[in-house]
Amino acid sequence: MNIAFGHSNMDMDCLGSLLLVKKLFPDYRLVKSNLIHPAARKLYTLYEDYFDFLHPEELQGEGIDHIIIVDTCTAVRVKEYFNHIQHSDPRIRIFDHHNRERCDILGASVEGGAYGATVSYLGKLAMARGISLKPEEATIALAGIYADTGRLTYENVCREDYEVAAYLLDMGASLRLVKSFLDNIIEDDQILVLNQVLLVAGTSIIQGHKILLSYLDLEEQVRGLAAVVDKVMDVENPDAYFAFFFIPRKKTMLLIARSQKVRIDLHELLYVYGGGGHQSAASLTLKQQDGPEFYRQFLGYLENSLKPAVRARDIMSRNVHTIRDNLSLLDAALFLESKDLTGVPVVNDQGIVSGFLSLRDIMKGRKASQMHSPVKAYMTKNVIVSDGQLTMREVERIFYKHHIAHLPIVEEGKLVGVVTHWDYLQYKKAFSQ
Repeated sequence: MNIAFGHSNMDMDCLGSLLLVKKLFPDYRLVKSNLIHPAARKLYTLYEDYFDFLHPEELQGEGIDHIIIVDTCTAVRVKEYFNHIQHSDPRIRIFDHHNRERCDILGASVEGGAYGATVSYLGKLAMARGISLKPEEATIALAGIYADTGRLTYENVCREDYEVAAYLLDMGASLRLVKSFLDNIIEDDQILVLNQVLLVAGTSIIQGHKILLSYLDLEEQVRGLAAVVDKVMDVENPDAYFAFFFIPRKKTMLLIARSQKVRIDLHELLYVYGGGGHQSAASLTLKQQDGPEFYRQFLGYLENSLKPAVRARDIMSRNVHTIRDNLSLLDAALFLESKDLTGVPVVNDQGIVSGFLSLRDIMKGRKASQMHSPVKAYMTKNVIVSDGQLTMREVERIFYKHHIAHLPIVEEGKLVGVVTHWDYLQYKKAFSQ
């Protein structure tokens, strides 16, 4: 017998990957975990017949020749299956997109790469073979991509994720159904927890990052907490969110985390404690814990482990052109044209920033036929400046609040650089740090 399975507590990417394995390798039987992630439960309930799953207990006494594992390369996450595989020495092939996790499944060969979802890698194989899918099968697979990539917005998204998504849409995948599967706050318990978390959540600035933290005691495990965390993340919009849920009766701590910054790598941070996930979404479960003590310990760990946030001085243009305030508007206009600039800081005789001249200011002088007037007559005098310690959130706030495109950076009274819209957009595009 040849079999295929994914990690325990199967999520949408795991289910979508198994669906594609069934299409790619029709002689393999799929095996179901005894746990389905709450976020994937609705999808699985509606499409159960498309998988034709065996249960792990049905492997007892069977001779297993080949195994395909999807969406994990960690032995502890597939233990429930191997507990029932006896007297067999199967060849093991793994398809996984968690490219930084160390494979500890003995004898396994690993395929995949830096994809946003395992479905995307398997989808590329299906495309190469010209495999056709039913609309329902394409919908299952697309839900896996959307769930693991934050609807194609996470930092782990690559070109192949979009290509496979397009292929699945061509196969008839329903975006409306996919959206319905991703909207997971439907249970009364989830709504109650959401309201409680919003009341207790607070923001701390750690290493220059805006970090949202919440700690909540629960009487019992609540299904769908990840969806609650995603909703809070959308509402509060921090750089990262760490949600702690403690069940005192069971001495169990559940930590669910989300990040919008490359510098806050959640997989790296939680891996130390045995957690897992992606750079932008990860979780951790610990048993036999003292909840408040672990919370305090983890905050200290964050203080020491988070990489400092990017500051204005890290992205500013350092070779700053300036003009003197007694220069004529005509000469200033010629200077801006020669340097291909839209604006420039103005300095006085002491080299101190006294204003800012933009093309709009020059146009005012031109309309008034005053191009021989000094720059100081038309420049913006109440110029906003800052120092290099400014975080990117603060830079963004200044740009939006004051409707400016250039932010001079001054340290010890001297102009050391300028942050422009272009500098800021290049930072957002390349790093989102």
